[in-house]
Amino acid sequence: MNWQRATLAAALGLLALVGCTHRAPPAAPIEAAAPAAVEAAPAQRVLLIGLDGFRPEMLGWDAPNLAALAARGVKAEAMIPVMPSVTFVNFYSLATGLYPENHGMVANNPYDAEAKEFFQPTTGPQEERWWQGEPIWVTAEKQGLKTAIMFWLGSEVPHQGIRPSIWTPYQHEKPYQERIDEVLAWYDVPDADRPRFAAVYFDRVDTVTHYTGPNSGEAKAAVTEVDAFVGQLIAGLEARGLTGSSTIMVVSDHGMAYTPPEQVLDVGEYIDLDQLVVTQFVGPYGGSGHPSLQIYGQGPALEAAYNGLSAASEKIRVYRRGEMPAHYHLDHPTRGPDLFAVADPGWLLRSTNVGGWRAPIPGNHGYDNLDPSMAATFVAAGPIFPQGETAAPFENVNVYGMIACALGIMPAKTDGDPSVVEQVTGGRCAAD
Repeated sequence: MNWQRATLAAALGLLALVGCTHRAPPAAPIEAAAPAAVEAAPAQRVLLIGLDGFRPEMLGWDAPNLAALAARGVKAEAMIPVMPSVTFVNFYSLATGLYPENHGMVANNPYDAEAKEFFQPTTGPQEERWWQGEPIWVTAEKQGLKTAIMFWLGSEVPHQGIRPSIWTPYQHEKPYQERIDEVLAWYDVPDADRPRFAAVYFDRVDTVTHYTGPNSGEAKAAVTEVDAFVGQLIAGLEARGLTGSSTIMVVSDHGMAYTPPEQVLDVGEYIDLDQLVVTQFVGPYGGSGHPSLQIYGQGPALEAAYNGLSAASEKIRVYRRGEMPAHYHLDHPTRGPDLFAVADPGWLLRSTNVGGWRAPIPGNHGYDNLDPSMAATFVAAGPIFPQGETAAPFENVNVYGMIACALGIMPAKTDGDPSVVEQVTGGRCAAD
């Protein structure tokens, strides 16, 4: 990419200047006026704000701060999540620029068939083996930039021995105002110690829309509440004189679909749980309804599950490993499911053979990532973005490249498309 070449050129230029300081002095002193001090250009920074479950149309609700950010930057018609359209998978794709088949986080609680182990919510966030690929904060730290992360998935483990300069174990109940105050305090230090890349995560909209529905009055109140906190972060950077050198990106992981309580299909009779492993049927709510099922196993039991689920309802799509739609990118070598059953949006799959039943909740996600109800949000403003533009829908694996460009660092290899990064940034991050 051209921004990579620019970064390399700047580094070579600096080396040339350093080399000049070792030359012999002139034979006779030269009288000259002292050169005027040149003020260095401010270091470029990125603040990434993650809003779980925030749908694009919510920007049109009572969200004045997000609307103002979009007006001075770019918003996407939609950002396309990776599959499955759930939280862990997508926030880690945003961080790495990789599809699940390459970063390994294929579910909120992935199963590794080779190791025959489940990701454990209490220990998995601290186990590096589950988190493959290189997150953007590791890329930045490798190149000498300080980073600070609050609650972003994958930030609690070292990658190749590298951690963010500041990181915070997840605390679901941490008050939002405390989060805001802590993030802004990161910038109340000498400039050399301020983070060049920072990220913070908020769950509120997702939590509310799960239990009240994506179009409820409570959902609208949650959007307004979160918008106010985003406004505090933006105002805090402005008060510290950092707005001109900062790129602010607001992203979400997925959308949300309304799920009527009667649209639940019991598929337990088709799945032999003595022979097969179903990721979604594990945990305290395993027997509840799920938008999709990841099934692991082999032999006659797997074939019976495929045939039974395929014939059970026209509302279910069932795919074998290696035969999924091209846009799923879910065939991880040890964690990709042998069968993947996906319900139509608004429908849920459950099994009465599994404990942990709870009544269906009115908001769910995890459906086909191209369905409009699963669309995620992207709003960004800063030096690399044009003003007042609306970008065509793009995949979220491209966000990593935009961050790398804004910071002026060399990106790791990703699944992003440099031409998409170029288009969204109005040519400021030109592809090779």
